[in-house]
Amino acid sequence: MTWIDLGNPAPKDTIEPYELVRWPTGQIKRLPSGSAQHDHAFEQVIISRRTGREFRKIDDEQLGRLLRQACSSREAWPSDHSFDLEHRAAPSAGAIHPIHLLLHLPDDPRWWLYQPQGHYLVEICGAAARLDVLLLKCAEVLEGNNAVHILFVAEPGKTLAKYQDGCSLIWRDAGALLAVIALTAHAQGLSFCPLGITGEPWASTLADQGQLVGVGLGLLGAPR
Repeated sequence: MTWIDLGNPAPKDTIEPYELVRWPTGQIKRLPSGSAQHDHAFEQVIISRRTGREFRKIDDEQLGRLLRQACSSREAWPSDHSFDLEHRAAPSAGAIHPIHLLLHLPDDPRWWLYQPQGHYLVEICGAAARLDVLLLKCAEVLEGNNAVHILFVAEPGKTLAKYQDGCSLIWRDAGALLAVIALTAHAQGLSFCPLGITGEPWASTLADQGQLVGVGLGLLGAPR
């Protein structure tokens, strides 16, 4: 067995400001909040949750509702690290939330970045050329032409501004977010399937100098 020791995270003694990645953005796509009329009791969701591997297309109402409940920002406040800390549904070390969600929608060649504080999507210019091969790799694992592809992209510098040996915190953040999305999707009657691939080495090409790294990918749609 090979085990990679990621160290023992601890807060740094000094405050380190961090400059956030600047995304090359284009069109903005507003999302509806969606209604909560089909939610199930939490105990029922925990007992009955299953991974769905067949997908039909979902509409903006369904997508917006999922993202609103599972991923949106409830509260934000400034920090000494030059970026906002946030309260969201998923826990995050230091309330930092370093995981971005990039979405590829069926019949749309573009990739979209979800903005949790405003609950909208923004086009990432040039992402399609960098991530087309990733879509092919996803299809080798599970066919999902009708699914929304959700790429989990970490910005490690955010977490590492506060913590030494903080890489394991980033992976735990990604896992926590994935779990919240999976449970929320099931509660809303949707199919969600995490894939084993991380999105590397393609996700990291979205920014220079190692500012971004892929930490997971999942498929979302309506069940057949």
